[in-house]
Amino acid sequence: MNKNIARHLLEKEAVRLNVKEPFIFVSGIKSPIYCDNRKMIAFPKERGEIVNTFIDLLKDKEYDVIAGTATAGIPWASFIADRINKPMAYIRSKKKAHGAGKQIEGAEVKGKKVIVIEDLISTGGSCITAVEACKGEGASEVEVAAIFSYEFKKAFDNFKRINTNFETITNFSTLLEVAKEDKFITEEELNIAKTWNIDPENWGK
Repeated sequence: MNKNIARHLLEKEAVRLNVKEPFIFVSGIKSPIYCDNRKMIAFPKERGEIVNTFIDLLKDKEYDVIAGTATAGIPWASFIADRINKPMAYIRSKKKAHGAGKQIEGAEVKGKKVIVIEDLISTGGSCITAVEACKGEGASEVEVAAIFSYEFKKAFDNFKRINTNFETITNFSTLLEVAKEDKFITEEELNIAKTWNIDPENWGK
């Protein structure tokens, strides 16, 4: 896993720690740590390094379309698709209730090998919705690539259930390693974060 990217997330405060007032994920999980990679699009140097790392991650894969999840995955998919001159699409969480009623906009995915780009993976819910949308539109193969994963067991189980591979540039374990090395967190905060990661659904109850 890439320690430099983890360091950028910490330095630019895309990752925050608050034990006394935990964050709440969309999935309902309470967390003492929160990763908001949308902040990283504001920093050209670090943004470029993330895009380069994505491209390196994908260099040995065969694919036809780069697809971003709405909304956080869209800018990263745009940067990547532009750099490598590939067709791009974006995927809504559900079909539009008006107009053409489409869930996937942009490049056609039918019969194509698709890489879904996400900013982070917690339980994998939004990614799986995007993967299933691509498969529903007839994509021949779908994989997921993201900046960061919390490494929840539930995410691994969810992706296994839909028989889909996912890879990330960096992850929770690497982030904690860098945070400890660079003194972003105390030993107590480190132990709290590790305890939370083992059983996030019951932490703080």
